[in-house]
Amino acid sequence: MASRKLGIAFIKGLNMFGKRNIGKSRLREILKRIERRYPQVKFLGVYGVHNDIVVFKKSGVHYATVGSWIEKELKIETSQKVHVTTRSLDVVKRVVERF
Repeated sequence: MASRKLGIAFIKGLNMFGKRNIGKSRLREILKRIERRYPQVKFLGVYGVHNDIVVFKKSGVHYATVGSWIEKELKIETSQKVHVTTRSLDVVKRVVERF
């Protein structure tokens, strides 16, 4: 099996302005459901004031694929399209270091 690489998912518009309200524990349940379906990903934590940042490890799939899995499950949960942007941890580190 290929080594697992760290990634970050930014979930847009979650728990803001009374819309798409999903508590941290419920979001973790949703992420566990994704892990059971797709063993290529392991979610490590939920962060941010709005619980809208997710750290994960992935293997053998693109970061964007993990984002699409999260989008799909959140659409089922909220009945609304939820946008997720994913990046490798290395890319995020380089951006932060630069500024």
